[in-house]
Amino acid sequence: MSKDSGGSQTATTSIDPQIKEQYLRNLEQAKSVAGGLGVQQFAGFNPLYAAGEEQLVNLGLKPFTGEDIQQFMNPYEQQVIQNTLGDIEQSRQMAALQNAQQATAAKAFGGSRYGVQQSLTDQAALQQAAKTAAQMRQAGYGTAAQLAMNARNLGMQGAQTVLGLGGARQQLEQARLDAARNIGLQKLGVVQGALGLQPANVGGITTQPTYRNQAAGALGGAAAGYQLGGPVGAGIGGLIGLLG
Repeated sequence: MSKDSGGSQTATTSIDPQIKEQYLRNLEQAKSVAGGLGVQQFAGFNPLYAAGEEQLVNLGLKPFTGEDIQQFMNPYEQQVIQNTLGDIEQSRQMAALQNAQQATAAKAFGGSRYGVQQSLTDQAALQQAAKTAAQMRQAGYGTAAQLAMNARNLGMQGAQTVLGLGGARQQLEQARLDAARNIGLQKLGVVQGALGLQPANVGGITTQPTYRNQAAGALGGAAAGYQLGGPVGAGIGGLIGLLG
């Protein structure tokens, strides 16, 4: 409570009993939630994640060997090579027959010139056969090697996909564990948010002045009157302040 020359003023501040009760109840709830809050749990590795990781490690660390390539070799490659060599041999025989016919027509069959021509024909056929077989085997090996590499890359991509699916399921499980652990904190946060809403004019009571200090008013009027008119003015001002 305070007093001045113009009167008195009383101000009283109090907390709404219902809000106070709810605040204390919320405080007890916070203590209960804090006391019952369990240790944070972490989701274990999902089986898909573990399988994808294992496959990725195995493929990444496994050397790329000839056995991997052999698995993708064309099983009909040898048959194709033999057929091609058979065509070359047939062409050689036809060339040899043509050489013999020409030598016979020239009455030189069995001569040295015929022998040289036949030898050149045979040599060309052998060279073509060897070159063709080598090229076909090299092409087959290169194709098998590329297929084997593609298969490994596809396997690693598949493992990464499985790894991602397992990781997503693991994150979902982790979110479920976190939600179960934090349900008390979420409820507490809702209550705290509601308590933060302040109603208008809650807890404040103000009382305006209840009486007038006449003596102080007279003295104030006399002082003002004296400044304006000396003793006479002081008397008039005091009378006015007493009546006012």
